[in-house]
Amino acid sequence: MNKELQKLQGSILKQAIRDVASKDPETSQQALFYFNTEDFASLCEHLKMDKKGVKDSITEMYDYPIISRKKIANKISGMIDKHLFVIEEDECDCWQ
Repeated sequence: MNKELQKLQGSILKQAIRDVASKDPETSQQALFYFNTEDFASLCEHLKMDKKGVKDSITEMYDYPIISRKKIANKISGMIDKHLFVIEEDECDCWQ
């Protein structure tokens, strides 16, 4: 996969995760809805990520208080960065 496209897609996913952790309930709800779309499924496929694993993590994160959501969102974003860095070498099993 094109490295630049992979970075862009990773950024889209990380922003959606940050939006789920938003203090604004409308932003949070809209972002949560994204994880039930074909666009999300396609993104996971392109990034070689298990969509169910990502979705389950985000859904579980949503149940936490806002402060905890922010911390969890940052940790998940870090895992995505690690996955995207390692996937170039086809060694990561972070989400599979």
